[in-house]
Amino acid sequence: MFEYSIFETHLKSEKFGRHIKYFESTSSTNNEAKGYLVKDDSHGHVIITKNQTNGRGRRDNQWFSVPNKSLTFSIIINQKKIKYKEILSIISAIAIIKAIKKISNVNCLIKWPNDIILNNQKIGGILIEKKLDYMIVGIGINVNEERSDLNMEIKNASTSLRINNNSLIKLEILLAYILNELEKCCQEKNKYLINKWLSYCCHINKKIKFYENHNMISGIFKGINKNGQVIININNETKFISSGIMEV
Repeated sequence: MFEYSIFETHLKSEKFGRHIKYFESTSSTNNEAKGYLVKDDSHGHVIITKNQTNGRGRRDNQWFSVPNKSLTFSIIINQKKIKYKEILSIISAIAIIKAIKKISNVNCLIKWPNDIILNNQKIGGILIEKKLDYMIVGIGINVNEERSDLNMEIKNASTSLRINNNSLIKLEILLAYILNELEKCCQEKNKYLINKWLSYCCHINKKIKFYENHNMISGIFKGINKNGQVIININNETKFISSGIMEV
């Protein structure tokens, strides 16, 4: 069950999360969110479940979650009502990092474009899909999983807050904190957001491999520009990349 009273006690945002729909179980919160776009303005509405059975990551990869232990939700954002829709994934990652720090005092990092990293292992991810005037931000975070809960396919590359700080976290409180931070970040200036993301990035000035259109590019990751494009130094030449798969 979802403890609305706990959630509402910690929610400080004006718009984000003020309308929330909880499902005991659903295949995908992003898919559920798409069904709400035909109604009146859905900006800030949240879809959440404690049992997502068929979550998706980028490039249709499966996102594994554990019932009542993973935080899995989607927030609907009207792209006409935020300043920097082109860097929404960057804004979302910053909000998640800040919220996790606030609730657990754990310092997570970011791997471009949308992975939340803790101790060199993945703890969360973001999937943004567009429909009509809306952007649906799907977020999955490993919160209260024990090591034995993690799926065998991802066990060596993933972790959870529970594994790293040894305490249980109320999913409702973490959700409220993320929504609070997300709304605040959406009102910040572009320069602040880019600099904050860079301060959380785990591979600045490191050699990376980048797969773009089936081609492999190797170079030094130098950062991101104001539009969220990757800046890579390849043989002393600067290249800007908008999308692809990166390995550190």
